[in-house]
Amino acid sequence: MVAPAEPVLKTKMSDMGGLKTKKSAKAKSNKLNSLEIIQQSAQQEMGGKGDVNQIIRGLEALIQQGAVQLLQLGNTVFTVMPKSNGIAEVHTFTVENPQTLVERYKAAAKALKNMGFRQAVTYAESPAFVKIAQQTGLPVKIAQGQQTISGQAKPTYQFILDL
Repeated sequence: MVAPAEPVLKTKMSDMGGLKTKKSAKAKSNKLNSLEIIQQSAQQEMGGKGDVNQIIRGLEALIQQGAVQLLQLGNTVFTVMPKSNGIAEVHTFTVENPQTLVERYKAAAKALKNMGFRQAVTYAESPAFVKIAQQTGLPVKIAQGQQTISGQAKPTYQFILDL
């Protein structure tokens, strides 16, 4: 069982570790900073197709505008975008295994509730996230739809969690 992690809420891009990372700090701990997690996760997700730096620049702009906050739990970063009526749109960047990710989602739900949100919403293309959502034991409502990407209809999943 994974020990509960202390959430780290980050509201500035400078908190993401900047563009330089401290190798000595990484050697002492396996915990990565938010920027490293986002870069590695995006690279893996994109499979070499696309520009990871574009994602970083987009997130940086949203953070500077106050439209997004980062919540880091272990080696998982959740982007939290407040919407209307206490709803948070959440997206995940991780370099952790699925079982650890299950525990991170549970901790993130508690953190979001403590932040004052009443509901969390996210989306995924992979059916693997359906299984992860079910393994959390949280009362997640899952809906399936389709999204057209580059002219091809792909299945997508929407996850809604009342906090």
